Amino acid sequence: MNVYFISGLGADKRVFSQLRIDSRFTVHHIEWISPERNETLSQYAHRLAAQVDTTQPFQLVGLSFGGVMASELADIIHPDQIIIISSTPVGIPVSAFYRGLLHFLLLSPFSAPILKSSNRMTYKYFGANTPELKALLKTILHDTDSHFLKWALKRMSSWERRQKVPGVFHIHGTSDRLIAPRLVQPDVWIEDGGHLMIYDEAAEISGILNRQLSTRLH
Repeated sequence: MNVYFISGLGADKRVFSQLRIDSRFTVHHIEWISPERNETLSQYAHRLAAQVDTTQPFQLVGLSFGGVMASELADIIHPDQIIIISSTPVGIPVSAFYRGLLHFLLLSPFSAPILKSSNRMTYKYFGANTPELKALLKTILHDTDSHFLKWALKRMSSWERRQKVPGVFHIHGTSDRLIAPRLVQPDVWIEDGGHLMIYDEAAEISGILNRQLSTRLH
């Protein structure tokens, strides 16, 4: 079965590099495309859907903002299952850090070069607490398109979905600082998992993913 992975805010498949997915699944990575002016999440999802082969059974795995997009895609292409990680199945109040970052990004003409630098605050909120995670986050921030990031932050902060898509399976960390644990009710908690637990807790998450993906094998 095909499984399509969708990364977080402008990140790429590097964030999934530590996962070990069962060979029964063919892994694909959906690539972010540049958003059009004033494009909604639904409109963007319609364009992103072109990367998915809907003639074969498939599942979606979305990380952070990728989880939001997975829910939007599900309205269009109807996967067998959605698994979201460090994300939310419905619109929720965002953290103070997220609100501050969004305000800065939308108002400051100097935001792009500052955004592409990592610092103690971004390390803290993303849960980058090891040299390897800090290096990964620094590279991701550097490579992220600032236009896409501004658009995605604005859309995620105003996401109005009230009912979660049927068949969503949610994995979340108890120490996530970007999407506070008190705001979500996941199916599985990862003890002490931060927002980047997909990387540093990859062994545990791989086991959960393989078991859950297997529930939809035909």
